[in-house]
Amino acid sequence: MQKKTRNTGILWLMVIGVIMAVGYYAMIRTRTADAAEKKVPPVTIRGRVTSMYGPVENARVRLIGEQNYALTDRQGRYELRSAPPAGTRAIVTAGKEGWFNNGQIANFSGRTRDIYLNPVFLDDRADYRFISPVTCANCHVKLTRYYDQSKMAHTTSNPKLLNMYYGTDAFNRPGLGPGYRLDNPDSEGNCTTCHAPSAAGVIPASQDLTSVLRSPWVEWDGISCDYCHKVRKVIKDKTKPSQTTAVHERQTPVQGNSILVFGPYDDVIAPPMAASYNPVFDQGQFCSLCHSQSQKLPGGKVWDGRKVYSADEWKAFGLKDKTFIPIQTTYQEWKQWQDQLPGDDANKGKKCQDCHMSWRKEMLPYDNYVVDGNARNMWGNFRSPKNIRPHHFDGGTETQLKTALSLELEGAVSDGKLTVTAFITNTNGGHWIPTGETMRSVMLLITATDSGGNPLKLIKGGTLPDWAGKGNARTGNYAGLPGAVFARVLGDDEGNLNVPFWKTTRIVADTRIRPKKTVALKFEFRVEDPDDEPTAEASLIYRPAFRSLAKIKSWDVEDILITSSVW
Repeated sequence: MQKKTRNTGILWLMVIGVIMAVGYYAMIRTRTADAAEKKVPPVTIRGRVTSMYGPVENARVRLIGEQNYALTDRQGRYELRSAPPAGTRAIVTAGKEGWFNNGQIANFSGRTRDIYLNPVFLDDRADYRFISPVTCANCHVKLTRYYDQSKMAHTTSNPKLLNMYYGTDAFNRPGLGPGYRLDNPDSEGNCTTCHAPSAAGVIPASQDLTSVLRSPWVEWDGISCDYCHKVRKVIKDKTKPSQTTAVHERQTPVQGNSILVFGPYDDVIAPPMAASYNPVFDQGQFCSLCHSQSQKLPGGKVWDGRKVYSADEWKAFGLKDKTFIPIQTTYQEWKQWQDQLPGDDANKGKKCQDCHMSWRKEMLPYDNYVVDGNARNMWGNFRSPKNIRPHHFDGGTETQLKTALSLELEGAVSDGKLTVTAFITNTNGGHWIPTGETMRSVMLLITATDSGGNPLKLIKGGTLPDWAGKGNARTGNYAGLPGAVFARVLGDDEGNLNVPFWKTTRIVADTRIRPKKTVALKFEFRVEDPDDEPTAEASLIYRPAFRSLAKIKSWDVEDILITSSVW
């Protein structure tokens, strides 16, 4: 009960901080959308950034909300040339990794008092209880709304996760495998590491999802706002399945009872947050914490990845030895692609966040405020939408898929046969497609017909495997039909395919499409009538889970038509 009381006290302190901040920020608030268009002549603003240790070098200094910034020199000095909105006084802010952001108001001659930065002392508290996203919604209304609709907010309560963990089906009927606890009754596994990370380090000596779901705290909310924004840095850790680990700074209160928050902005100085600039929030490495997983092979088994992957690809996975096998490698796929790009390539520097935390057309009009609702009147800084990341974490959706892959079809008739070539290109994916969960696949389906609509017989080319579904093609069972499948196929020693990762001893094949690469597949069909004018059609279909698994689990999983092409 003490912990709950303490957490309640923190919330009251935040409320008090909000009330106290109203008067101050009502006086110095920067601008609104209307004021942003009324500029005054540029002025040169000079000052210094200092600390208890003396001048702070390489601090990022800017007018609050502005995109351009200056770096301080060895003496902590800076010089800004900017034009604040008409009728306002310039608020100059400073931020640096490892320090709390702070700011000062410039006078009309362009001078400011010293901006004093306090260091963020490493004092991670294991007894800290993460704050609920409901609290964040008091000021971040729209961002929290996006988050609440995302998969991030439901990583713990995801029914498919629970089915795969316990060995149940969609109706919670037991003994319908696969299931981790069903197959490993003496092991809790490590699912909470990614699916409930705030619980993994709080609930003593337990990784069991049951313990998480029974917890009265925020741990069962999934990957919460406070969990991510308590990450101080991401470091390499070969002992973890992801090969990286997060170093947290779980402490509160700090700086006048404000809540410590790390984030990508160096100009956030508004209470009740004690904000600290951290560039890792805008780096792909941050995503590696969960979007990278390797599996230790059982019984000292080994597997040589060069049977399936090129030497460069296998090296990029970063596995210690052949006793580990890659399961999810989204981060490594992205990093390898980036590392291989020349410096002048337009995609160089493209990060995970650029695609999965970007504005979509249906989100228009763009929100120019990170802080919105009533709180915007107190400290809502007008920003370019390019500098604001909507927290919808879009991935594996129809919107994303339709822009990720392209399909072109070429055909020719000669010597009694129709030759069709399908070109499938990973146009916009910064990783292999499909990525992530190994139950996902993308299928290429080819059909060819004569002028009367009768199907032509395939005489050369690939067909879809049995696990594409046996049965009526009208209900999504495509086994044996002309086409191909793009997937990472896991296997065990008994010859079973598409097994769960905990049973995997080998990777049978990995036909997924690499970033910006094109796969060309050729198919030949018999044309009986030399005067006939046959046609062909190709479709790309995304399947979230293999048909056989979905059937066992009674999952209502719908295929997504990505695109199609006709010749």
